[in-house]
Amino acid sequence: MNLKKISEILPSGLEGKLIRLVIILVISVGIAFFIISNIQVVHLNDVVIEESEKEIDLVQDELLVAVSDITENSLLQLSIWAADKIDDEFWILVHDMRVLRSQVEDVFINPEDYECRKIMEPSPENAGKYVIQILFPDDNARSDEKCLDMAGRLSNLAPIMEEIVRGNEDFTLDCYIATVDGISIVMDPYSDAKIDEDGTIREYDPRERLWFKGAVATEDVFFTPAVKSAFYDFDEIAVGMPVYVDDKLVAVIETSASLGDIEQKMTERKVGSDGFSIFVGKDGQLICSTRDKGELKTPDRFDSDIRKSVNRSLVKLINRALLGESGIEKVLVDDEYYYAAFAPVDTVEGTQIVFINEGEILSPAKELMSDMDDANNAMLIELRDHFSRSLVIVISILLVIMVLAIISAGRIARKRVRPIKKMTGVVRGFVGDEMAFDMEDVYRTGDEVEELARAFSTMSVKMKQYVKEIVDNAAEKERLQTEMEAARNIQMKMLPAIKPDFFEKPGYELFARALPAKTVGGDLYDFFYIDENNLAFMVGDVSGKGITAALFMVLCKNMIKSQMLMHGGDVVSAITEANLRLVEEAADGMFVTVWLGIVTLSTGKLRFVDGGHMYAAIKRTDGDFVIEEDQHSIFVGALSGAKFKGNELELRKGDTIYLYTDGVTEAHDENEEMFGEERLLKVLNENPDLSAEELDEHVRSKVAEFVGDTEQYDDITTLCFRYLGL
Repeated sequence: MNLKKISEILPSGLEGKLIRLVIILVISVGIAFFIISNIQVVHLNDVVIEESEKEIDLVQDELLVAVSDITENSLLQLSIWAADKIDDEFWILVHDMRVLRSQVEDVFINPEDYECRKIMEPSPENAGKYVIQILFPDDNARSDEKCLDMAGRLSNLAPIMEEIVRGNEDFTLDCYIATVDGISIVMDPYSDAKIDEDGTIREYDPRERLWFKGAVATEDVFFTPAVKSAFYDFDEIAVGMPVYVDDKLVAVIETSASLGDIEQKMTERKVGSDGFSIFVGKDGQLICSTRDKGELKTPDRFDSDIRKSVNRSLVKLINRALLGESGIEKVLVDDEYYYAAFAPVDTVEGTQIVFINEGEILSPAKELMSDMDDANNAMLIELRDHFSRSLVIVISILLVIMVLAIISAGRIARKRVRPIKKMTGVVRGFVGDEMAFDMEDVYRTGDEVEELARAFSTMSVKMKQYVKEIVDNAAEKERLQTEMEAARNIQMKMLPAIKPDFFEKPGYELFARALPAKTVGGDLYDFFYIDENNLAFMVGDVSGKGITAALFMVLCKNMIKSQMLMHGGDVVSAITEANLRLVEEAADGMFVTVWLGIVTLSTGKLRFVDGGHMYAAIKRTDGDFVIEEDQHSIFVGALSGAKFKGNELELRKGDTIYLYTDGVTEAHDENEEMFGEERLLKVLNENPDLSAEELDEHVRSKVAEFVGDTEQYDDITTLCFRYLGL
């Protein structure tokens, strides 16, 4: 039987073509595979050996580089993390000191508000207890009634001092309030350390201590280098902060941390078996080291520059680290090479450096390469045997597949082609919305053909539904969009517009604007006259976004305005009454931050209440814009019994107040960095003499430039008021 007779036996059409194609394909693949396999098997063994050797060499080179790079990156991240941990601890010390300083100032300003309490001197019975104590520089101080009276009033701050020490007891040692007369109010658990063996209480003059002198000299926070403690049997870093009343020094407050606690913080993350960390002060002083030997161990004296006693590579490393940079270098320590990662500890202007031995980094990589070499040798032996066996098996399987494929092709072609032909004709008849497809027995093949037919049947039904739903949804979306735009327009119209007729009265310049982040927002502003001589203005930020926040915004704005008019401009009474009403009316969790003020145009006197809002940026005639902290009160609408504090300013001609919501300072760019108060002040001070509208537009353009293409996620509302005088 020749090929022509075989071709006549096969069916015509798609079915016959499919069978012919399978036969030709299987025979061609079989012949090609047999020829290629015989040729390749001869050379494959040599190729595998050659490529394996190249791969091993390449992997060895790349592995050493990769392990080194990964370790360096991990070490740098660890160094930054460790430095941040130390920096956070010192930041907490400074923060606690600022809180205490404000309380000490209040005691000196308003001593009559504080009861004069008796303070006991240190006693052995109080060892281990957090108690308030008094220390004297000499016997004369013990009899100074005026100084003792002030010390008794300062002792009312004992709870705050105890919280500073106890609240961070794994880092903070003590807390001192030292007056300029040399009397010290002390909070710590070391009463017994201040008593000599004969029972005599030791005299202590804080004015001779470095933390006192440094704070007075710098007139600011002062960190001492590592020093011996006056009473305790350990080394420490002390922090001094001066307290001034009417530009006069009245006291210096102090807290400290032991070098042992700092070293403990440094060892929370161990760096290998031979790794260690050091903490270097801004003048090159080696403050702490977790290494107990060699040129980088903790020194016996703390008054020397470590750079004078270490090798040149370490000097270069420390100099670079003290510039405030983060990075990693390879250095020599005690005749061994180490990778050293460094990061700044900004609070104390120092740096932390983490070291790991180079040999310890590369050891796992070298062991891995040795194992890879052994594994590749074993693999090559196995491949030689496997190639021989596989060739015989593959040829046998190929012959079987060829026979089965030819037989199966004929059966599949006859069974599958007929329903596909019919299905194609029906689907080709789909026109417009005439897409009816009914299941028939010919399609019930029990495989993908039947599934395809069922899919066509379902699709024909759903298609009509989808067309209708698409039309309906498009209409509904257009309706909702129209309603949201209408709501936005209504909301914006509820805020007062800047119109020329509002400024018929001379004496000021004012501009305000609100830009919601969503279609409608929760920010508000308002300005209105209480009478001919008093102008009220405010800015607020409602919690939440969307329709709910917008409705609550309208309620807050109208409620505060009505109460201001009812109370004749008394901002404290008006905001208090508005708060009571808003607590009753607000939905759960809704509140508003409000900055509400009233200015008397004839005198420039400004009275205002800051209900949990952002501090105002204020520019005096002869100065720059600064953020002035005021007496903050709680959010409006949060608590029915809230008390609100009034603030007063005397405005002079040319003084400017810039109010804003957190949408300005918390606007962020694509790297999640916020615009911030510092950047806002810089922008305001670039052209501070612009008109109120131009100044506001300048700020908004800089915010938009900073944000770029990042989506606005919070409302942005601003109000600029400039007093011109009458």
